[in-house]
Amino acid sequence: MKNRLPAGRMKEILTAFIVLFLVSISISGLNCSNPDNTYDGESINVITALSGTADPGYDVADRQIEFSFPKDHGTHETFRNEWWYFTGNLYDATGRRFGYHLTFFRISLDSQEIDRSSNWATSQVYMAHFAVSDVENREFHAFEKINRDSLGLAGFDEEAFRLNVEDWYIAGQDNGTFPWRLFAAKEGIQLSLTVEPSKDIVLQGENGLSRKSIDGNNTSYYYSITRLSTGGHIEIDGERYDVRGFSWLDREWSTSTFSEQQSGWDWFSLQFDDDIDVMYFQLRNKDGSAYPYNEGMIVNPDSSTIRLKTGDVVLKSRKYWQSPFGGTYPVEWEADIKPLGRTVILQTVFPEQELALSTRYWEGAINIYDTKDPASIIGQGYMELTGYAVSLSR
Repeated sequence: MKNRLPAGRMKEILTAFIVLFLVSISISGLNCSNPDNTYDGESINVITALSGTADPGYDVADRQIEFSFPKDHGTHETFRNEWWYFTGNLYDATGRRFGYHLTFFRISLDSQEIDRSSNWATSQVYMAHFAVSDVENREFHAFEKINRDSLGLAGFDEEAFRLNVEDWYIAGQDNGTFPWRLFAAKEGIQLSLTVEPSKDIVLQGENGLSRKSIDGNNTSYYYSITRLSTGGHIEIDGERYDVRGFSWLDREWSTSTFSEQQSGWDWFSLQFDDDIDVMYFQLRNKDGSAYPYNEGMIVNPDSSTIRLKTGDVVLKSRKYWQSPFGGTYPVEWEADIKPLGRTVILQTVFPEQELALSTRYWEGAINIYDTKDPASIIGQGYMELTGYAVSLSR
């Protein structure tokens, strides 16, 4: 098993983002990768990272809004943080499968406008994560870049509709319409794709207002495109694979997202072979029990939706994987999706898809199996597991 670390999917990463940037703020940028697959750091607490801000100058997601596209594909710098999150399952002509994710994060260091007399000055920094899962070889490749929003090193160009961290980018048409181009490359691994929506934009939660707590004080603005037709190529150590398949885009922006009594979450994006898509997240208390507020969405083939509330999906973990870095992850689940009348098995394509940088969590490609016919794959997707990492030094 070859795992080029570190790498990532969102949320827990944002505290790490701040720490890494403040450490490196005196230099022009920071590139991170770990081809030796070693980890010697402490895990940073995700809930502390996303449970509020001492700066009252930021906007908060405290009401429903009218979304406007393509404008809302761009940045929302009056909020503390946001992310653009692509994941997907792709195949070459022989049926060889690859999972990928490419994610860009923006975080504000100050809610006030800064003096731009210096070209280096900025209150916004960006981080990007890029990972490829080579399913046939059970190899995982993941990388990270961090830089400041200045001198073209990173940021969002509204006129060109281009978001970049150095040479990694998302680029749309000049007005932000699709198709979009995705590109990232490092250490012999390259991703070059074009994505085009096969379904409409879906507003998660209450018309785009996604609650993460019972009291409603922790919220984000959240939309998805749950199925994007995808084509392009992946290169691994000089070998090119022309690939096609489907991707998933999640977009969120917020200032305070989670409660400090929560320890992590289990998040699933599911694309069934019958063109039904499902997103669901389960939050967890510090004792490991399910937090009593969870939500999700069913997206039908015609893009109509059914909102999922707490209890609409019952999750039971079935198999576990022990991380060599410390911590045990549930990598196989039984999911009873009550509004669909389906009980399915969600199983990783291989367990070694843990992302380790200044924070650690698991995110990777999964298969969906029918419990009535456990040998039949009826879909695919991605799974994210946070709050399970434990330092070996403890």
